[in-house]
Amino acid sequence: MTPHSLNVAIIGSGLAGCLAARILREQHTVTIYERETAKAEAGAAINLGPNAVHILNGVDFDRRRACSIPVTRVLSYNKQGELTRESIHDYVQEFGTDWLFHHRVDLRDELLRLATAPSEELGLSGEPATVRFGARVVDGDVDEGKLILEDGEVVEADLVIAADGIRSIMRGPVVNDDAYITAQPSGSSAFRFTMSREKVIELHNGEVPEIMDSSRPGTLLGVYALDPTERRVIMYPCRNYEILNFAVLAPDNMLKTPASSDSWSAPGDRDEMISLFTDFPDWVLKYFRAAENIKLWQLRMQDPLPTYIRGRTVLIGDAAHAMTPHQGQGGCQAIEDAEGFRLFIGDHVTRENVPTILEDFDRVRRPRASQIQLNTSQATARHSAKEIYRFRKFNFTYRGIFEELRRIKESEKAGQLDHVDHVAVDNAKQTASFISQMNILPKVVAQTSTSVV
Repeated sequence: MTPHSLNVAIIGSGLAGCLAARILREQHTVTIYERETAKAEAGAAINLGPNAVHILNGVDFDRRRACSIPVTRVLSYNKQGELTRESIHDYVQEFGTDWLFHHRVDLRDELLRLATAPSEELGLSGEPATVRFGARVVDGDVDEGKLILEDGEVVEADLVIAADGIRSIMRGPVVNDDAYITAQPSGSSAFRFTMSREKVIELHNGEVPEIMDSSRPGTLLGVYALDPTERRVIMYPCRNYEILNFAVLAPDNMLKTPASSDSWSAPGDRDEMISLFTDFPDWVLKYFRAAENIKLWQLRMQDPLPTYIRGRTVLIGDAAHAMTPHQGQGGCQAIEDAEGFRLFIGDHVTRENVPTILEDFDRVRRPRASQIQLNTSQATARHSAKEIYRFRKFNFTYRGIFEELRRIKESEKAGQLDHVDHVAVDNAKQTASFISQMNILPKVVAQTSTSVV
């Protein structure tokens, strides 16, 4: 190791952890500690907006390996089955790159490859990251950069990255405030399931429906109750049109069986799901009746944190800013976080100045992700697709840690701490207050109804 090379410990091998490892392996010795005993990724499909895809383009992300599907079309229906909105967007022209659909497993596998593949395969200097499966972190010293594993092993690191999800073991020690330890229920839950291409075609009497036609634009289709229940059904293809993904949202107070608050894999009841949507079109219920292996996931949201950093430790991804999927930004913010470790590439990096560099990370990432949490909480209570998309420009135009840090510093010089896009003008006062105080942010009130793109 050189004076500019750090020993980095990453907790968690999800999207944020793997991409952080890919960035940092260029200069540092990186070890990922994963509590699971094998390479596994829970969940179904995930969409990534241009803000995240722009970052992935910069690390030679292989869309072919990840089975990516570019999206250009959004269809919205009411519960009577009437088309209420059709929008087609050229995201490359508008935002410089695509909006992509993935199966979460395919996306994680590609990011894990980028973290661990031989350097010559990727054309990188430095050594691949090491992943230690079955290494559960149970405690740590955030100031000193020490981790304690379940078997009693003590790990010492120059930089600790907690990418360990919504139930992060490190959130409490970093924030040092019990009020932020547990993410709160949003008031709704999601039934999740996927369906094979073959099964979808069978349900359509041997015909390929538009949503699974690879010759047509990638499409997100939503069916909305547009009533006080805020129920909705979202579907879109993934894995090169081989799988159709479903997210079926309903308020918690309509569920007979409470959703699990801490698991992606709690079983969902098909009959109950059907009973909650009997007033929806039969072509939707046809999918429900054929659904298998349904999971039920309680949607939770984390109040914006007063800090993401303490000592040598930083929170990223859901450990820092868990949010509901109503803006499609949870995975995107995890990827933006990971790109932020570009701050640790260069000859300016030493063990001694890790806490100082983390301060710049926090200056950019916390206001940005916290604003999106606030925007998401607003979208939660909106009924129409138009309202849901009102923050799209703010979400999609992020161009990385250095550009955002430059904007913040220029604003400081001008005596203005306002880096919020005018598209988010309704939130400008909240954000200005947050940035000016830097350690104080009003909590987001948990919603009792939901809205999703």
